[in-house]
Amino acid sequence: MDFTADNADEAAARWSEILRDAPDQARPREEFEAWYARAPENAAAWRRVQAANHWVRTLSDSPEMQSLRRETLARVAEGRLRSSRRWRRLSLAASVLLLVGIGFIALRPESARRVFSGTGDTLAGNVYQTAVGQRSVVTMDDGSVVTLNTDSRLSVHYRDDLRAVTLERGQALFKVAKDRSRPFVVTAGGKRVTALGTEFDVRVGERLFEVTLLEGRVGVSTEKGAASAGANVATLAELHPGQQFVAAGGARPLVRVADVGRVVSWRNGQIVFENERLDAAVAEMNRYSRRKVVLGDPQLASLKISGAFNAGDTHTFVEALTSYFPIQRDPRDDERVVLESRPR
Repeated sequence: MDFTADNADEAAARWSEILRDAPDQARPREEFEAWYARAPENAAAWRRVQAANHWVRTLSDSPEMQSLRRETLARVAEGRLRSSRRWRRLSLAASVLLLVGIGFIALRPESARRVFSGTGDTLAGNVYQTAVGQRSVVTMDDGSVVTLNTDSRLSVHYRDDLRAVTLERGQALFKVAKDRSRPFVVTAGGKRVTALGTEFDVRVGERLFEVTLLEGRVGVSTEKGAASAGANVATLAELHPGQQFVAAGGARPLVRVADVGRVVSWRNGQIVFENERLDAAVAEMNRYSRRKVVLGDPQLASLKISGAFNAGDTHTFVEALTSYFPIQRDPRDDERVVLESRPR
């Protein structure tokens, strides 16, 4: 994994996130210690980030911190927000993922824990599901681990010759225990993903099916029969690490290189956007909140946004949009968050 950064402060911020999410893993700790010892600037940057983290945890709701957040975003926007006569060329340069300690993510770290505090529901018949904003980790009988994302439902059908599960809706990250005698088959959206021992992410929606491979190898096929080792299937693709299979709407399925870290950032309670259309970003944020954001002006859809936000933190997301785009919120709608163009 590449943990380098263009400057010491960015690298220190990234290391703070990495070590927080993997405190017991030896390899990240060893690589961090090598980076820390490489230059005095690295050690100094690390001390600054740790001091900022402590400060934020202590003073996150103070007026001073609120002011600091506004100033930080103003500096980011001033440096990266490109002016244009056309709305579609505007972009939000909220690089909050790299501003640990003074950006959105670190401002209220408890919010990410609150969004994913639920353990999910276990229903009769080996069925697991999560509510909107929940995340659940399930360990199967064979040692495989499944992490369910927001508003997801999974059913398990293990038998002697096959480990079969069905992702009925939502998104799940599978870390499969090796067992060559029993393939691990995920059925979702009329397709099947088959693995022996690997790690992969599956997302299914009304008009979307995605498989992203983190480790190992998986095959993607169409489902033409019951989920069994010898079912009649048609192979669509075989993925290698870092690849993603996508079938969206009526378009022809394709295999592409994926930003794996961004795809699975949800397991750490974050949503990461990189030059994403605003309508797509709004749809993604809405997956984690019951109170939906709505674009009241079609012109807003083509704006581009880059940045990272806590999943479920609609307030901060909307605050960023209204602060650094010509966007305002319609105060007349209390049930939804309706965004409109701000008069010039």
